[in-house]
Amino acid sequence: MKILPVLALFVILSSGLISWSFYSTDDENPGSSNGLPAYMRLSPQWALEKLESLTLEEKIAQSFMVEVTPRKGENHLKIIDSLVDVHKIGGIITFQGTTDETKSTINRLQEKSTIPLLVGIDGEWGSNMRISDQPRYPFQLTMGAANQLESTRKIAQSIGSELNDLGIHLNFSPVVDLNTNPKNPVIGFRSFGENPSKVAGLTREMIQGMQDFSVLTCMKHFPGHGDTELDSHKDLPTVNKSKRELSMVDWLPYRQGRLVGASAVMMGHLNVPALDSSGLPSSLSATTIKDILRKELKFDGLVISDALNMQALTKHYGDVEIVKKAYLAGNDILLYPSKVKESIAIIKKAVENGEISEAEINEKTLRILRAKFYAIVYQNDQKPTLDAEEIEYAQTNIYEKALTVIKNDSAIPVREVLGRNLIINIGGDGSAFNKAAFRYTDADTLYAETAKDAWAIHKFQFKNYDNIYLNLIAPSVLPRNNFSYPEGWKELLREMPDNSNLYVSIFGNPYGIEDSYAFEKAKAVVLAYQNTKTGQDRAAQLIFGAFQAKTVLPITLSAEYQEGFGIETPEASRLKFTVPMELGVSRSQLSEIDSIVDKGIKAKAFPGCQVVVAKDGKVVYQKAFGHQTYDNKLAVDDNTIYDIASITKIVASTASLMYLQDQHEFSLDSTLGDFIGEVTRSTAYENINLRDMMTHQAGLVPWIPFYTSTLVNGRPDTMLYSNAPYANKTSIVANHLYMQDNYEDEILKVILSKPLRAKRYKYSDLGYYFVKKIVEKSSGEDLNDFVNNTFYAPMGLKTLGYHPLDKFELKQIAPTEQDTYYRHQLVHGYVHDMGAAMINGVGGHAGVFSSGTDLAGFMQMLLNGGEYGGRTYLSKSTIDEYTACQFCPKNRRGAGFDKPVYTGTGGPATEAASKSSFGHSGFTGTLTWADPEYNINYVFLSNRVYPSAENWKLVKMDIRTEIQRVIYEALK
Repeated sequence: MKILPVLALFVILSSGLISWSFYSTDDENPGSSNGLPAYMRLSPQWALEKLESLTLEEKIAQSFMVEVTPRKGENHLKIIDSLVDVHKIGGIITFQGTTDETKSTINRLQEKSTIPLLVGIDGEWGSNMRISDQPRYPFQLTMGAANQLESTRKIAQSIGSELNDLGIHLNFSPVVDLNTNPKNPVIGFRSFGENPSKVAGLTREMIQGMQDFSVLTCMKHFPGHGDTELDSHKDLPTVNKSKRELSMVDWLPYRQGRLVGASAVMMGHLNVPALDSSGLPSSLSATTIKDILRKELKFDGLVISDALNMQALTKHYGDVEIVKKAYLAGNDILLYPSKVKESIAIIKKAVENGEISEAEINEKTLRILRAKFYAIVYQNDQKPTLDAEEIEYAQTNIYEKALTVIKNDSAIPVREVLGRNLIINIGGDGSAFNKAAFRYTDADTLYAETAKDAWAIHKFQFKNYDNIYLNLIAPSVLPRNNFSYPEGWKELLREMPDNSNLYVSIFGNPYGIEDSYAFEKAKAVVLAYQNTKTGQDRAAQLIFGAFQAKTVLPITLSAEYQEGFGIETPEASRLKFTVPMELGVSRSQLSEIDSIVDKGIKAKAFPGCQVVVAKDGKVVYQKAFGHQTYDNKLAVDDNTIYDIASITKIVASTASLMYLQDQHEFSLDSTLGDFIGEVTRSTAYENINLRDMMTHQAGLVPWIPFYTSTLVNGRPDTMLYSNAPYANKTSIVANHLYMQDNYEDEILKVILSKPLRAKRYKYSDLGYYFVKKIVEKSSGEDLNDFVNNTFYAPMGLKTLGYHPLDKFELKQIAPTEQDTYYRHQLVHGYVHDMGAAMINGVGGHAGVFSSGTDLAGFMQMLLNGGEYGGRTYLSKSTIDEYTACQFCPKNRRGAGFDKPVYTGTGGPATEAASKSSFGHSGFTGTLTWADPEYNINYVFLSNRVYPSAENWKLVKMDIRTEIQRVIYEALK
């Protein structure tokens, strides 16, 4: 950059227009941290040149920033045109309008201005605070509760980028007031909190983030607006704090902001006797601005008055008098001057009268011009690249981490998801909470506009529920009308039935919470600070144990709920549904999965599928592709249910044996005869070692087509089958096809009639017919009831289980094969495997159906060492035993579980999977795989057998393993 000639500099400086100390610069290094504002670290040449070109009136006018409201229309804009054209004002502050209206207005006014206008905005939660169609970022209090520094900076960067795009240069943000008074009517949710250290840290991140995009920042409201009970828009509040207290507590954020180069400080309209005993508001006090802010706090940036049309001032001073007092007191920028022409004239007269020197005016003007150069003219080529996913995660992270549990009577996480459940949303739309909760439980839902209505309309229903999830949703966080909480909410909570477990989530301003009296009947209470879809989603996930709450209150609500109070919930044990960026992974790193799946669908390897991927218990990829059939009539979604075929072996049979082993009722080192001797007695099967059988090396025949012996001329024998249930034919095989009861005994006889082969690894379903008998004999329950009561139902895995048509509509279930050899129909909603179909659809080897998400939940329980939702289902030691390779290297199998190949290539898992990983595949086109070393959980479900089981393209194209390769490349 061209440097101003030394002679010219000498003339300006020696003339007294500006002091050497004010001129000091770090030349072209705006990122240098030396306590100077960022804009003063650049060369002042452009500003000095512009300063020389201005008349005295024009210099004064540079300090004037007037309100512009695009929505007010043409007559309003013409008035502003005149202020720019005639009076050469220095800036505007934009108010209500759309993005297009705002951009158009800014461009219009910039074209009329000789020197670029400084455009400001109150953008505390982004430009949405004033521009209706811009995105809303978290409120400062929400960020204060979350206390996530990196995420806060990301949001600030996004705000900075947004303001760049709009043509806005100065954000009157952040609010750095410590809100120590719960009754404060004007700061409240706009503050980061009351802990000086935390507020200072978040202040730093907000300032640095916006300044990364050359946006001027403004800390407000000095000397501290947090401990007031009057609204300065209406009257002048008094702050009764000592100077020592203000210095040691309230000013810590200002000191931190100064060190990172904050551009400006806004003066509050506050009476602070400890700083100025004259009664002058701080915004008009030369003592407060010049002696304290400038000299003691060493702040060299812009000083900006709060709005000069606020009643804190206008009640006591005239419009023009206010402007003059603010200017002479040391403010560089004057907001909302009511009478621009008259105010410029009176300040000019003050120069002529010697009340203020032209040198001081030059200093003010030069600060403004240098700020303009930094924010408007200077091309910052060091702006960070913003990633939309990082911004998305930053917001998600803040809404999640802000959640504060203020009561938990061992209720979070919800352990018992069974029973009668109700979600009632009062005051607003709670659909995001509902959707998240439905991942874990079933519930009825109700809505009421007010709590008073909820009681009047639904009071007789409440007693019918075991668990009630009550959400209080406030449409606004402003303090008026009891913070917009639904009318009668406290009374409603006290009237709720004693016999229900009551979970209360509050989506609104926490200052509406005064004490615990209203929550006496609640088992758990969660504060969300504001109402957002993400906050609702995360509140539901928190309640059900998808993640742990550790947050404490950033503010004091009452003597009972003081800053620093919060209840830590147990560690996460259910699946959490989140975005990949939580793991530092972009969606693009997993996007190859989409390509692999799309290729498979186009090749007709399967009509549709589900893919679920989790790491560390966090679901970061959950997608449904294609349709249930090739006619494209029913799209696959996350709730579609698939026949998972041989995965039944691990989620039903093997899991049951592990449970029985934990109860000391089973051992892998026993024999078949030890448990079902009445079935195997006097046969070679009696001495089969169960560990051998569970690893497919007991010498069993691989497969027997049991159904063929029940056909006559290729059709089901009417002696064994019927089209409707009656007499002893009630065992359902398929639609309108029932079989003789207890045919399982005949199947076992056939198995036992087959001689055992040599003891070596050979995959076989047959051992699981025996496993089923063992489980049912030991538990005293049918296998389907046992696994449902022991695992699926209490875990909240609603779609996982046998006989899906007992609970779900046919359209939710993907069909399997068009059977032309046995059932002679489309197998839809009934187990595909013929042997399992012949035993009422409940096989030890097949018969279980599931959605991808619920199957992933079961596998996560295994990865968690047997825990899920705060309950222990299996011991870690037993899981470790069964999932370990039992006879490596000759046999890769675990006990019931499949494993990666021990050496070489091939097998069910990608080469990147660890040797400790385990899972199983299914004939219908399914795979589930869990890796405890990398904590990766992967599920692929399809119906590749539709319409024919002879379609092996899924296997030949290696689609399931290719997807797993991508997962490991991204997440390992």
